[in-house]
This record gives sequence, C-alpha cells and structure tokens, in this order.
Amino acid sequence: MRSCSWTIPMTICCLATLSARPVRAGDWHTGVGGNSARNSLSDESGPTDPDILWTGSRPAIVAQQGCSDGNLFVTSRIGSFTIPTGTWIVAQDLTTGNEVWAVQLPFDFPATSWRSRASAIRDGHVYATRAGNTNLDFLYALAAADGSIVWQSEDLIDEGTTESVAFAANGDIIAGSFNSLIRIDGLDGTTVWQSPRSCPTSSGCQAAAFGNRVYIWEASGAGPVISVFDIKSGAELYSSAGIGGGFIEQLGPFVGPDGTVYAPRTQNNALTDFLVAFDDTGAALVERWSVPLGYVPFASFGIGPDGSVYSYATDQDGGNADLTIQRLHPANGNVIDTSPILPSNFPVQPRIAIDATGTIYLTNGGFSNGGLFSLNADLSLRWSEAIPNVNVGGPVLGQDGILIVCGIGNNVRAYQTAVAPADMNCDGNIDGLDVQAYLLAVLDPVQYEVDFPDCNVNNGDLNSDGHVDSGDNAAFAQCLVNGVCP
Repeated sequence: MRSCSWTIPMTICCLATLSARPVRAGDWHTGVGGNSARNSLSDESGPTDPDILWTGSRPAIVAQQGCSDGNLFVTSRIGSFTIPTGTWIVAQDLTTGNEVWAVQLPFDFPATSWRSRASAIRDGHVYATRAGNTNLDFLYALAAADGSIVWQSEDLIDEGTTESVAFAANGDIIAGSFNSLIRIDGLDGTTVWQSPRSCPTSSGCQAAAFGNRVYIWEASGAGPVISVFDIKSGAELYSSAGIGGGFIEQLGPFVGPDGTVYAPRTQNNALTDFLVAFDDTGAALVERWSVPLGYVPFASFGIGPDGSVYSYATDQDGGNADLTIQRLHPANGNVIDTSPILPSNFPVQPRIAIDATGTIYLTNGGFSNGGLFSLNADLSLRWSEAIPNVNVGGPVLGQDGILIVCGIGNNVRAYQTAVAPADMNCDGNIDGLDVQAYLLAVLDPVQYEVDFPDCNVNNGDLNSDGHVDSGDNAAFAQCLVNGVCP
C-alpha cells in the first residue's frame, strides 16, 4: 500500500487502496427480545431523534409484534377479528415501507385455528402459525421473497399470541408449547426432537436459546422453576430451585451475552414477584441475586452493551397505571438508575430494544396513551412519540439502525437518523476532518458506530447501493474536493 499524508488531494489517491467491506446488517429475528437469547440487545445504532423514514401499512385494529431480517420487515395486521380471513401477515421493505407481499395461512383446524400470526424470520424464511389462543396448530415456513409456503411442520405447536420461537445456531426452530418443547428442522419442518415439559401458564411457555442450552419455565411443587435442556438432544438436564409459590404470568427467561440466565417471575403479588439472576455452572443453576419486579407479564427485558440489566419497578406511580424502568447492576442486582415515570394505561406489556451505544427504545404497551420512548443508558429521557394503541407493536431495531413500531389503523412507523451525505463526523461540514471517520466506516463499521453514535453510517453510502465500501471512494473524494456533494 502506498504511503499517503491525509490532505484532501492525497485522499483521492489513498482511497483507491481500500478494499470493499460492506456494513454488516443488524436483524431482529425473533419478535420477543430480537434474538434467541431474548436480551433485546442489537449491534445497530438506532435513531438519535424521532426522524421518520416512512409510515404506513395495511390497516389494523390491534397492533402486533414484528421482526426483521435483511431488508424485510414482517408483522401481522389484524384488520378484523374475523377468523380465518381477518388477519394478514404483511412483509414490507425495511427501507421504503413498500409492501412486498401479504398472505393468510391455511385454515387446517376449523374448530380451533386462530389468526395468522408471524413469529420470527431468519435464513430466508418467515415463521408463522395460527396457534396463539391456547390452540395447537402447525408452524409454517414462508419464503421471504414472496410469502409462499416452503414447508408445514411435522408436529403442532401452541405458542401464545405474545410469544415467539427461538433458534438453534444452525437455524433450527425451538418452539415452546404448553406440554412440550420442540426442535424443528429449519430446512424441511420435520421434528428433530420433542421433549415433555410442564408449562406453569399459557403465554409463559416460550424458550430462550443460548449456546448449547435451552431455558424454559416449568411448574413444580415449590413454585415455577427454570429448567435447562440440551439443545442438541432435547434432554432435560437440571432445574433451578422454585421461585416463590403459585403460578406465573410471564413470558420466558432471557440470557445475557455472558451467559447469565434471568428469570422474570410475576403474578401481581409482591410476595412472589422477582427478577432472579442465575449462574449456569453446567451442572446447576445457582442464584446470584433476586430483586422485586413489577407486574409486567407480557414484557420483554434488556441487557445493555455494558452488561446493565433493564427491568421494571414494583411501584408504578403509587398504584396508578404508569411505568418505571430500572437499570440494575449485573453483579448484584443493585439499582443504578431509575427512569422518570412513563405514562401508560396498560403497563403490563412494555417491549424494549437496546442499541449498540446503550440507547433504549421502549414501547409502553398503552392504548389511549400508547407511546414510544427513547432513553439514554442512565434512563434519562431523550425523546418520546405518541403511538396510540401500541399494544405489543414493537420496537424492532433492524439493519442500518432502522427502528419500527406498529400502532393501529395504518400507523406503522419507521425511524432512522437522517442521512447527511459525506459528513462522516456529523459536524455540519464536508472537509478533511471527515476522512478518518469515513475510513473507519469502511474498514470497521462496528467501531464507527461506537465512535460516532449520533451519526448515520449511511452518510458514506454515496453510490446508494446499501453499503459503505470502496465503491463509494470516488464520490467521497469528489465531495471533499467540492466541499459539498453533487
């Protein structure tokens, strides 16, 4: 490689030596928690402000959770409560919002089949089912390109409407049902293994997958426990001690990037409702700490890039229907920060996404005062947007930091930090100070998002091919020479 000094004229020479390296795409594969560990942590940097990229979708009277893979966003739009024809699974272009396809699933069990519902997306397949109302039904793999059916599962699942499937590393599906845990081959829908389990309650049966382990709730005489299964064989290995008596009303556990297992246990009872952290030793789940938890039975939780745990306070504004978020220390569960009170008239189903910089995006589950909130890592409020009837309609944080939230009517919104072509350090000018930032975006896009969290990496996509790479060099150099892009 030729040696260059970083003056603007020499930049034209030096940029030619860079090899193409496309920016990696961040995906939100599984509706609840974004990934199979359910920890809601993305490697993308989300929008710094509520800048709208696009709006619109098919009309809906109830908002549902979405998911994304590559440049495709998928959700269910409940146009009416008519079964089987009232709900469409809709795929939209993540960047433009244009509808790519819309389908309804086969109606195989007229006595029990429920609405068509998208659960997850990965490896060119959208995974969907008519289960969701404590009913058994097939899981379908739909082609991401056109929504056509690729396969129908060999066995039935009864995943709840607020839940979603998880994945093994090779793309096989892990589906939690009330009486069984199933691994389904991602290529053809056949059952790899099926293991009996005893789910403590409906809508508390989904699994979290991490490494070679699967974690689920099970019932026991001492109260609900977290049980551990081998992801390869389906063998049940061991369980935690009981977490309080009675039952739970809570989606499944979640797992931090360091392997810590978190059990959110809630039934609207201060005597039993706790978030419990476990160390998985490989032979047992050992409790690390336990802290009180608010009544949030359909919530997702989050882990920040520094390991901070984001949970929900027990006192929701003195008993009023509002929401308070807590930041917990991962080592001991101590409260580090507390958010302002966030209004919500239905605070039992907040959903969360956390970006690579630690910024938090939260939907409050509300109806008349449904909303999207963006908070800093210390839980100070950055901005908020009203999303009436947001229900469990997001958030989804997809590639290029595009954030999507679903409401009712045609109110599906995508947010993205506005692009300022060639202004790679976001100081409002195009000059030699942008050169090092541009090089970083091309060679190490992950580090670019860390060093320039308030910038959009796509400022460097000057040939509009969806990547920041050496194909943008000539246009970037021309912008530098002119001080403005053509």
